[in-house]
Amino acid sequence: MLTLGRKMAGFGGLCSVFALGWGLTAAAQVPCPAIADYHLKVFDKEKMEIEDAAENLENPCTGKVEIVSIDYKPGLGFVQSYISGDIYAEVDPFVLIQCRDGRAMVKNAEEKKLICDTMRPSG
Repeated sequence: MLTLGRKMAGFGGLCSVFALGWGLTAAAQVPCPAIADYHLKVFDKEKMEIEDAAENLENPCTGKVEIVSIDYKPGLGFVQSYISGDIYAEVDPFVLIQCRDGRAMVKNAEEKKLICDTMRPSG
């Protein structure tokens, strides 16, 4: 497998490709499930560090306010784990949300816009 440095360099490069290419053409070339799967695999490989805090926040999967544990993955950023089991990960400028029902969403956190949602039909 890749070392952390190489993995993150590859990850940053792919993010750059995605960030630069999210026009009309790139969205059609890279299907949403592939984008979500990539971000989930990167997320799963990263080791979780010490729990930082716990607070009540709205769960983007359910819309309900729940207690959330905020942990840290050094190469990715802060991760919010909800009681319901849903995860919310800040990944570089992207935000990955995985819901318990298998739904995955990838958003651009800086622009606050949805990149893809596996529950939406790809077009």
